[in-house]
Amino acid sequence: MFGDCGLTIDELEQHLISCVAALSRVTAGMLPAVRALDRAQVAAADGARSMDEWRAARLDVELGTARSLLAVARAEDQRLDEALDAGVSIDRTVGMLRLIRAGADQATLDRSAGFDMAGLRDLAARRERYTATREQRHFDSRYLHIQPSLDDTTWKLWGQLSGVDGSIVEKAIQTSVDSLPNNPDTSTAQDRADGLVAVASEWLSGEIGGHELDVEIFIDADLATVSDGERGVAVMSGPRVGPATLAEILRDGTVGVTLFDGTSRTVSATPATRTIPGPIRGYVLHRDGHRCTVAGCRSRTRLQPHHIVAYTDGGTHHPDNLVTLCWYHHHVVVHQQGMRLDPDSPPQRRTFLRAAPVRAGP
Repeated sequence: MFGDCGLTIDELEQHLISCVAALSRVTAGMLPAVRALDRAQVAAADGARSMDEWRAARLDVELGTARSLLAVARAEDQRLDEALDAGVSIDRTVGMLRLIRAGADQATLDRSAGFDMAGLRDLAARRERYTATREQRHFDSRYLHIQPSLDDTTWKLWGQLSGVDGSIVEKAIQTSVDSLPNNPDTSTAQDRADGLVAVASEWLSGEIGGHELDVEIFIDADLATVSDGERGVAVMSGPRVGPATLAEILRDGTVGVTLFDGTSRTVSATPATRTIPGPIRGYVLHRDGHRCTVAGCRSRTRLQPHHIVAYTDGGTHHPDNLVTLCWYHHHVVVHQQGMRLDPDSPPQRRTFLRAAPVRAGP
């Protein structure tokens, strides 16, 4: 449809964005009917087990979509209704609902517009209470299955770990992957499989020994103080932790603590050098949620700090001039394709500036 009309890529993007906004306004118009049917308990009358099941069947949508619609409808919060009517997507509206349930104030809700969806989920998760009971439930649900094929020629592994334990395993595998020769013919999943085998082989051969736990802890004082440590506490490796895990780390590990007030954007730093100081790198990684900040990118591996204003152009190592990018966006998009970050794009939804408009079509 658009290939022959000479529109730019930016114009096509704007068309898609306007379509999503139109869908959101239609969704807003559905909410009164959803609430009325929910109150009437029409699900039971039609033999469905729940309104989620009824809605998924009648509207022919995925169960997750039905649950999102029902959650927003039941909230009966005017801010959510107005957001949908203004063209905010249903996914972002559900993220706003999570923030509201976690006790976020209006300033936080306004600030959340500057995050992409992954960042919005992280923002909400950081404010939700992580109780000792919930922490214990996650630990008790851990498991690992290892299943060989009938002839032992292949093995399948799957399971579940708590946040801290999972981050330890992930970091060990990724560190192993980074030490292996780069093979352009393998996928990321294959690289991780090789890394896991390498870690196991090194352990069995005695090349890896025990070592004292060395941890950096980041504490949002505004959230942690009023929740007895059940909110706003995360370790350097990424996941949030609760009071029990925090106590264990403080007892058994070599710990560095960074305390911030939830709004401060500065940390102490050593004098400027070409190499970004370790504490600054760690802070920027933590601030950016341990993921690439480019809008739409979900990468959490091979993350690297990038200067918004290049060091050679007078840029400094100040955290405000640093942003977390994945290897692809840092080396391929920035350094190989020559694009640069839009300095006016939101910190958690970074976009790139093109040298010249690109025309769509043949």
